[in-house]
Amino acid sequence: MEKPRKPHILAKLSTEAPRTSSSDYTSLLKLKAPTWTRHDLQEAIEAVVTQKMRFTQASTKYGIPKGTLYDNILGKSKRMMVLEEAGLNSNEETAVLEFCCDISISPYNRRTKKSLNVILNFVEKLRRKRDPGFVFTGLSGFRWWWAFCKKHSIVSLYFNDENENE
Repeated sequence: MEKPRKPHILAKLSTEAPRTSSSDYTSLLKLKAPTWTRHDLQEAIEAVVTQKMRFTQASTKYGIPKGTLYDNILGKSKRMMVLEEAGLNSNEETAVLEFCCDISISPYNRRTKKSLNVILNFVEKLRRKRDPGFVFTGLSGFRWWWAFCKKHSIVSLYFNDENENE
């Protein structure tokens, strides 16, 4: 005699799906609504890009998910492509590494205390030797520095304290 088969688990799930009332749906929507405003997002972006806060600090202070900050500052995809747009050759990349991290003295401990502004000015001067019109615009400089740090495993220790001079 053959044993009776149990119904497939997916069949059971589809027939026994919980019913949600419109009030349940409304409360779910309320939970999903962001607790931050567009102004909060702009302030958080400004704080990160000017190195007043790190991504995690801004995320916590303004109540914005870190992924949302990353997407709004760095873009949603192809974040490393900005390296190609800056167009540094290998000698120029080495010059930037030496400027930021003193790699001739400490080749593996790649840390920098230089500000983003100082680094971008250095890179722009370097690139203008080949392309006099080169300039970082908008968020492109921050995006380039983020990708450069990822590529070369650089830890930026710089913190922009408004009470200090650069």
